[in-house]
Amino acid sequence: MNTATIIGIISIAIGAVCVASAFAAYMYKKPTYVPVALGIVAFVTLTLIPVFLAVFYATSPG
Repeated sequence: MNTATIIGIISIAIGAVCVASAFAAYMYKKPTYVPVALGIVAFVTLTLIPVFLAVFYATSPG
């Protein structure tokens, strides 16, 4: 496995933890900014980082 694969796996794992944490924060009635912030972090780590890695790093030659 190369660096892009490892970073992608870690990013997706962090995103999954953030989704679960956002749900838990919502269910335990934490302040609104907590689940929203966790949701934003989850969105970035589940979508933007893997797409960036796939488009710009993994498709580059060599």
